[in-house]
Amino acid sequence: MSIYSQVFQSLHQPMLILNQDENGVSIEDANQEFLRLSGYSLQELQSKRGRSFLQKYNIDTTVHVVKSEVILQTKLKRQISVRIDQQPLPFIEGDCCTKSLAMFEDLTPYKWIEKQAERNKFLISGIVDRHQHIRFLRDRLAPLLFQADSTMQDETVMQFLADSEHVKITNSIQEAYQSKEERSLTLRTSKHSGIELELSVTFAPIIDGFGDAQEYAFVIWDMKPIDDQIDASLKLRIWMAKRDVTVGHLSSVTGISIQTISKLRNGKIMKPQRLTAELIASELEVEVHEIWSEIRK
Repeated sequence: MSIYSQVFQSLHQPMLILNQDENGVSIEDANQEFLRLSGYSLQELQSKRGRSFLQKYNIDTTVHVVKSEVILQTKLKRQISVRIDQQPLPFIEGDCCTKSLAMFEDLTPYKWIEKQAERNKFLISGIVDRHQHIRFLRDRLAPLLFQADSTMQDETVMQFLADSEHVKITNSIQEAYQSKEERSLTLRTSKHSGIELELSVTFAPIIDGFGDAQEYAFVIWDMKPIDDQIDASLKLRIWMAKRDVTVGHLSSVTGISIQTISKLRNGKIMKPQRLTAELIASELEVEVHEIWSEIRK
């Protein structure tokens, strides 16, 4: 196997190499990730079925085309939404056809997350692979639980959960895999940066073309401090996220400066003045003592 073929097969994004000649478009090669996504073998994709598989996408290998959302039907007759980014490959003198590289992104986990948002507002969403490595994470509360994105590939969800929760989450993942259905549960985090939280989580297996689950999408609906004596700045950030309130909005409706609110969120002001605390708590629809145990007169 050439170096080119090794690299092509080792990449985690589903990809096809396409040929186009006077007879139309055909598939020259597919990496393992695309075979898993579609459920087809390379031989099946290169057969007449493969040509019909491509016809509905109106592919022209000579131009760069991005299709933001199209439906791909797997061998098991499941229809999944995918994004296609197709790039022409350099023409090689003597070839009788043009070639392009088509890269696919499965939108299923993002679609599932969108549906959860229609049900209710969540705090954090993300995607993990079958080894529980964090592949995608979104929301402003994420830094409370997880480190910077640059280290994500070496981190698993398990290290952020209390040891006592590992069996529970492992069993839930196995049940979700077997039933192909989402699961909801409550989990405790490990004492990360001095913080322990209780999380309300829902996750769902993302089924590939072979009917297996290689990754899971999740949302965190709520988080509650286990230790009521945690930093008031963390409580403020959690309540602002729960109410979907930004610093700018909170400043505009309360008349409190953005600088003051930012200092309260960052722990630079530990005891706000009574009026400041009351205005913020009122807008967040909580009692003052749920955020600050002490305030200034």
